[in-house]
Amino acid sequence: MITLENIQCGYGKKVILNNLSGTLERGQLTCLLGRNGAGKTTLFKTVLGILPSLGGTIYYDGKTFQSFNTKQFARYISYVPQAHGTPFSFSVSDVVLMGQYASSDNIWGKPGKKNIDIAKKSIDSLGISHLAEKTFSKLSGGEKQMVLIARAMAQHPVFIAMDEPTSNLDLCNQVKVLQYAKMLTGKGYGVIMNTHSPQQALQYADKVILLDHGTIKQWGKPDDILNTSNVADLYGTPLEIIETTTTNGDKRKILVTT
Repeated sequence: MITLENIQCGYGKKVILNNLSGTLERGQLTCLLGRNGAGKTTLFKTVLGILPSLGGTIYYDGKTFQSFNTKQFARYISYVPQAHGTPFSFSVSDVVLMGQYASSDNIWGKPGKKNIDIAKKSIDSLGISHLAEKTFSKLSGGEKQMVLIARAMAQHPVFIAMDEPTSNLDLCNQVKVLQYAKMLTGKGYGVIMNTHSPQQALQYADKVILLDHGTIKQWGKPDDILNTSNVADLYGTPLEIIETTTTNGDKRKILVTT
């Protein structure tokens, strides 16, 4: 569990987010929603330890960030950035194996057989073993995103933080990435996802954080807080959230602009 107690987030002396409190749970997918500039990335980086909090305390299973060394923290929370290229010709296996650096017993971080086996298992578990020997930089955006998720899993963390994981992906790959993110919660991981899409939160999230003008407007279950009034007010645009039934009989909420 990650617990935020009256957190202030920002850059230098400039406070962007103020007095944030709440908990992030294992086995749940939590989505951060808000307009551009609402502070999603700032909160994201603060939880990841990239930015120091300007006030308050974050507890990671009861411990503060200062209680961890770099390798210990890497085994607690891993990071999936937006899909990107690399100037080096790393294979997919090499990229995923990087996730085992924090678990390597070698003083120089050189992987052993155990580390290689764990990386291979992460690749296999996401169904991308056919990509293992391909060059990462030559993959499609969706394939790269799956590799970065495999790398994050190879760290054997408690939480996985995903920064807009579906950005610049086509619909097929968006669905694939989101389904895998949800699958990870079923394996006991806590997943934190920064997204611009309320629809993704409606369909996949267990908890949602609505950020607005530097504060948490709402924090709770999607069914409780993602309604027409709250979302229209959050984004400042006319819309409706309506319920529909799919062809297989499932009830779904969808967002439509008006």
